[in-house]
Amino acid sequence: MKKIISSFLLLFASLVICSNQLIAGGTGSLRGFVTDSTNGEYIIYANVVVQGTSSGSPTDTRGYYFIPAIPVGKQTIIISHINYKTKYIVVDIKENKITRLDVILSPKNIELQGVNVIGRNETKPTEVNLGLEKISIKELEMIPSGAEPDVFRALQTMSGVTTTGDVTSKYYVRGGGGDQNLVLFNGATIYNPFHAMGIFSVIDPEMISTVEFYKGGFNADYGGRISSILNIVTKDGNKNSYHATGSASLLSGKLAFEGPIPYGSFIVTGRKSYFSEILKKYLNDQSAPFDFYDISFKVNYGNPNILQNGKFILYGFASGDAVKNNDPLLEDYTVKNNILGMTWNQVWSSPLFSVINLSYSGYRAELLPNLSDAKARMNKLDDITADFDFTYVYENKDEMDFGLQNKFLNIKLRQENLYNSITDFNQSGWDLTGFINYRFYRWDKLGVELGMRSKFLALSQGRPFIFEPRINVTYRPIPLLAVKASVGRYSQEVTTLTTENDIISLFEPWIIIPNGVGAPEASELSLGLEAYLTSQLELDLTGYYKYITNLLESNQTRYALDANEFMNVNGKSYGLEFSTKFQNDLLYLKTNYSLGWAYKMYGDVRYYPRYDIRHSVNILAGINLGKGWEANATWSLRSGMPFTPIAGFYDRMPIDNVWSNYIFETYKAVVYWGEINSARLPYYHRLDLSLARKFKIYLADVSLEASILNVYNRKNIFYFDRDTGKKVYMLPFFPSVSLKVEL
Repeated sequence: MKKIISSFLLLFASLVICSNQLIAGGTGSLRGFVTDSTNGEYIIYANVVVQGTSSGSPTDTRGYYFIPAIPVGKQTIIISHINYKTKYIVVDIKENKITRLDVILSPKNIELQGVNVIGRNETKPTEVNLGLEKISIKELEMIPSGAEPDVFRALQTMSGVTTTGDVTSKYYVRGGGGDQNLVLFNGATIYNPFHAMGIFSVIDPEMISTVEFYKGGFNADYGGRISSILNIVTKDGNKNSYHATGSASLLSGKLAFEGPIPYGSFIVTGRKSYFSEILKKYLNDQSAPFDFYDISFKVNYGNPNILQNGKFILYGFASGDAVKNNDPLLEDYTVKNNILGMTWNQVWSSPLFSVINLSYSGYRAELLPNLSDAKARMNKLDDITADFDFTYVYENKDEMDFGLQNKFLNIKLRQENLYNSITDFNQSGWDLTGFINYRFYRWDKLGVELGMRSKFLALSQGRPFIFEPRINVTYRPIPLLAVKASVGRYSQEVTTLTTENDIISLFEPWIIIPNGVGAPEASELSLGLEAYLTSQLELDLTGYYKYITNLLESNQTRYALDANEFMNVNGKSYGLEFSTKFQNDLLYLKTNYSLGWAYKMYGDVRYYPRYDIRHSVNILAGINLGKGWEANATWSLRSGMPFTPIAGFYDRMPIDNVWSNYIFETYKAVVYWGEINSARLPYYHRLDLSLARKFKIYLADVSLEASILNVYNRKNIFYFDRDTGKKVYMLPFFPSVSLKVEL
């Protein structure tokens, strides 16, 4: 391994040094921002191309683009996006100079826009992005929402992503556990991204600008998790005028307000539940006394008189959930998230872009037993993060990202056992990591990214390997076909304490990997094909293999008091993912199929987790009916989840049933369980439909949606009750309506 790492570092350094050779004179550069004419929001993934050349660049999540090595003289620049009118602008490029060009695009007419979502990127055919899914708010709106629109429900329709039931929006990626997914809100970590104890996410779609979802193969910029990265970028707010939006569903009400400020803009959103009884549909008609809220805001400020080409962002987020039974004999739960952060984006005089992000993320969960038999538990986490990221673009079109990431964690866990003994589990640590990515974009058919994360300080004593190399490659032999590959190592030093026996987990405490056990690490290899059969039809095929070491599990063989409470197990996952996408002005159709295996190993024993689902099919369709009408449908089919069957029963006489000198011979039936997750539930399938209409009432834009989940009322088994063996079903036939008004 040391020889492999040394060879990689030597190759990396040699290539980066050679890459400093600039193209000879006769060229200049172009950079700027692309914004929406109606609200001033930055347009993400717009294509900026120099006409008649291969030079071009997409805008990033900040609406920024940079194009080097443009021939000097007058050049026609083409700026396009699938949802906006294309613009042609003539620019005079100066030799060895950087020309600034900010562009404002006008949206297409809404009738023509139809159900279009993000188009493919034309300007960087060799972009190394295997495993990356880019999701717009339009695609989120196409999912029939039921109780609430939800970004996590949209993730569950993607290939390689599974879920364990309708009752939860938790997702599992390529055979990894739920705590192996990192969720970022403008760069800050959300540790509990779920409302109503997992039924849907805390992220209000009204706040979202775009979503970047890495199913694997993520580059060295990202770390801390071994399965996936979900990067949520929020809106900046309308820079041209003030707007207010109100919406209501059967579960909650939402308000949003946005508008301009001197040299910037702001947006504030809030959501509050008011009728939790609707959640009975998700919980097999059981009472659901949930109460939740979330509030988010973002303020942007960029005064060129103070700092040229710089922008400051202040953002915040808070959410709270409570299970209030209003019964002293039942336990209550509370969960809270709090985030406050500041970002400084700076475009420097050289082709250098920097992002400095400082954030605080707090999480607190508590179980209040009241007079019930439950035991008190509390988990509190404080995360202080400082990230320094830089991007440099060379004249030969290559790019280099480098930076330093700091994270300080303090975690407290208090638990009470069956004998009323209280255990305090207090941890703190500092993670200091450096990273570098070098992307070779100098070639027309080949793109290569070499990356490395290096961990200088670790949170846990059982720290992962100090180096995490990442390699991503894209080869495009012809314009309509791309072959992609990625390989990398990933590590994780925080985890949640959950067990396979928990069907619904109301309390999932976070901890730093404790002493005496190793931190989880993963090595993943992915290969993919991407083909564009026509301008409207796209095909993707990806295969992956992932080997995981040092997964944390409770020590089931612990008998001695001095034995470790935890143990390490290994895991493997591998599979194939296939997807097709067709879109035009009238129809959007996307199909996803996944074939996957996931299992864990302890010694010679192999067992499957609940999220090991062999086959999964998801079909998403949207039709523009004209005059503001739109119809959407999703259909899901997947093979059954593993479960532990009952092998039999036996009678047991409790030894504490003693009165005076006599023992009452009473017996209790006890379940004798079979091998863990050795049986599987029947196949699952479900159809959801929605019909939406957009129209105007005076100055208000109104959206009205009616949806039906589980249209043909399929009885999908969720689990078998452990005491009675009775079948518990998932979500039944469920109609709902929602209304949105924007002023």
